[in-house]
Amino acid sequence: MTEIFAEAEAGSADHPLDERSGRLATTSIQEFSADHLLQLLKGDVYAVRVRGVVAGPALDGLRGRFVGRDDHGPLGTDPQFRRIGYAFSEVTPGDESTYFQAAPDHLQRLRELAAPYAYPADTIRILLDEAWPAGTVLLTSQSRKFFAGVVRYQQAGVDLEPHTDNVQRNLPEEDLLGIRRQLSVNVYLDMPDRGGELEIWDSYPSEEEYRALSGERVWGVDREAVGAPALTVRPVVGEAIFIDPRRVHAVAPSHDRPRVTIGLFLGVRGRDEPLGVWS
Repeated sequence: MTEIFAEAEAGSADHPLDERSGRLATTSIQEFSADHLLQLLKGDVYAVRVRGVVAGPALDGLRGRFVGRDDHGPLGTDPQFRRIGYAFSEVTPGDESTYFQAAPDHLQRLRELAAPYAYPADTIRILLDEAWPAGTVLLTSQSRKFFAGVVRYQQAGVDLEPHTDNVQRNLPEEDLLGIRRQLSVNVYLDMPDRGGELEIWDSYPSEEEYRALSGERVWGVDREAVGAPALTVRPVVGEAIFIDPRRVHAVAPSHDRPRVTIGLFLGVRGRDEPLGVWS
């Protein structure tokens, strides 16, 4: 059963005071269920925190393999962000075949880097497959499988400004693959000592409203245009946090070292159809 922590542990350094609002649901990897995703889809909560997705020797080993690397490349849409793997949102129109051809190699490389431990994106896929009634699959387009599980390094001083993610922007306009709603999840491998908090606003802007908020900006929204967030969460290393990325959300600048995450999108077609995951 879902537990929404309104009062418990409010004074803990790992639980910001915003958790008392009821906007954040907290569970464990053992207790995670489809109900947590449905809470997000209905808007009952703004985020679902899943404890213990990576723990113990596996967490230590994965941190040793991914934290502190310098072989990550620039994000195609904004080179101040770094990543290992290639997200579909970086693909320029007409170059989709390059993404699909490289997808297996990206996943294989990340699994090799993680070995002998499970790559956390695979852990999330298994978790979702067991939780969602119709299971979970890699998103597929015209028999081509997407890549799922990009590693992102938010460098010190970089502000991931308020923005939304929308399936209409994250997949080809003519090929939404039956997806009606989109969720996202990040697994946290490292957090700076200061900064790097996840910030979520009440707002669900339409695409037209979002473009108006963005103005002439290439990406994101000015913080002054959206005011203070409704929920601020400081992630804990080893946990995963699910959100509905149609809500305006952001990540506060990391002050002292990179914030390292592994992220996936979840495509929701319906309760009786499998989730599709991709990056």
